[in-house]
Amino acid sequence: MHTSDWHLGKRLQRRSRDSEFDAVLAEIVEIARRTLPDLIVHSGDLFDRYSLSPGDLMRAMTSLSALRSVAPVVVVGGNHDSPHWFDVLDHVFQNTAEPGAHPVTFVHTAADGSGGGRVLDFPTRDQSQRIRLAALPFIHPNRFMHLFPGLGTTHGAYAQGLRGLQEELITQLHEGYSPQHDVLVFATHLYLSGALLSGSERHLDVSDAYATAPDDLPRVSYCALGHIHKPQALTSSKATAHYAGSPLQFDFGECDDAKSVLLVEADPQRPTRTAPQRLTAGRLLKKFTGTLEELAFRAEEFSNTFLDVTITSQNLIPQLSQKVATAVPDADVVYLTEDCAETRITPLNVSDLPQEEPELTESFRAYLTEHGTPGRVADEVLAAFGSLLHHPGGDEPPPCPAELGLQEALAHPWTPDSTGSETA
Repeated sequence: MHTSDWHLGKRLQRRSRDSEFDAVLAEIVEIARRTLPDLIVHSGDLFDRYSLSPGDLMRAMTSLSALRSVAPVVVVGGNHDSPHWFDVLDHVFQNTAEPGAHPVTFVHTAADGSGGGRVLDFPTRDQSQRIRLAALPFIHPNRFMHLFPGLGTTHGAYAQGLRGLQEELITQLHEGYSPQHDVLVFATHLYLSGALLSGSERHLDVSDAYATAPDDLPRVSYCALGHIHKPQALTSSKATAHYAGSPLQFDFGECDDAKSVLLVEADPQRPTRTAPQRLTAGRLLKKFTGTLEELAFRAEEFSNTFLDVTITSQNLIPQLSQKVATAVPDADVVYLTEDCAETRITPLNVSDLPQEEPELTESFRAYLTEHGTPGRVADEVLAAFGSLLHHPGGDEPPPCPAELGLQEALAHPWTPDSTGSETA
C-alpha cells in the first residue's frame, strides 16, 4: 500500500484541519486492515513543518502504530520532514515494539547532509516472495554541493548528483537479487519533470532546475513517489511510477482531485497493477463564479466545503462578505473576490489602438492644452518644439521666439536711473 504527503499540521489560511486529518487517517488504517498489504510505504512529508505540535506528533504515532499492526511500514523523509524528529520517532518505535511486531522504519537524510538512502528487505505475508525496497529521501538542493563535490553549480548538477546516488542504491538493490523470487520497489521523494503541480507544493523545491527525468528512474516493479500532491501516474520506460498524492485537498488547484491511497500488485513474472482506494473523509475545496443570487441558489451544493468565491456584479455591493456568508451559511469562505463592472479595468487590445500615429506637434499641443498652458506661452513652446523637431542633426536651428527675447534682453539690460528706480 502506497500513501504519501500527509503534511500533518497543515492549515488552510489559518484554519485548522485536525479533525479532517483524524478522519482520513482512520480511513487509511481501515483500508489497510481490509486489504492486508504485505508492505506499507509512505513516500515523504509526514509532517508539514520541522517544528511539531504535540497533537501532530501524537497523531503520527497513533496512525503509524495502527498501520504497523497490519504490515511493516517504511516512511521516507520529505522536504518538510525533520531528520531529528525522525530519529526521535525511530527511537520510540524501536523501543516500544512488542516481540514479533511489524517494524516502522524511517529513512531520512542524516544530520551531516549525507544521502541517507537504504535498501530494506521484507518477506511477503505468505513468505513466498521478498520485497526489496530501495528508499531515497529528499535531498535538499542547498546541501548538494556537500554531497556532490566537483559537479559545479549548474542547473543540471543537482539531477546528475541524484542519478549518482540512485545508481549506488540500485546497485545495492541488485546484490543477491533473485528475478524469480524478489519484487523490486523504489521509494523516493522528488520532483519529476512533467508532473502536474497542484499549487500547494513548496515552489522552491519543484522548480525545473531540480527536476529529474522520468526515464532516469530505475528499472523496478514499482516506483512509489512523493512530493507532488496531485495523484498521478508518470510515464517512464523503465517502471510503473505513481505519485500517491496528499490525503486531503490542500489547495484550490486540487478541487477536481479524487484523493486515494494506492494498492500495488507487483510480481516478478507479471506486469504491475495499481488500484486506487478512494479517500472521502476530508472536506472538499470548491470554486464559484457568478452572482450573489446564483450563489444563494446553489448553497446546498457547497455545504461543508471550503469555498473560493468570485461574485460578479454591475455595481459595487455593500457589505459583500456578510451577504456571501448569509448566502452559503454551511460553507467556509476562504477567498472572496468581487468582479464589478463599474470598477473593472479592461486592458486595450491591439485592435483598439489608433491605426495611424497622430502628428507629433498636434499631440504636444493637446498635452499643453490639457495642462492649462497659456496660449501665448504655448505658442512659443510649440515653436521651439517644432524648431528642434525639424533640426535633429548637427545643423544650427534658427532662433526660436524665446531665444530672440532672451537675446533682446541681454542687448538692452535694465539699469537704475537717478531716482533709484530701474529703467531700460
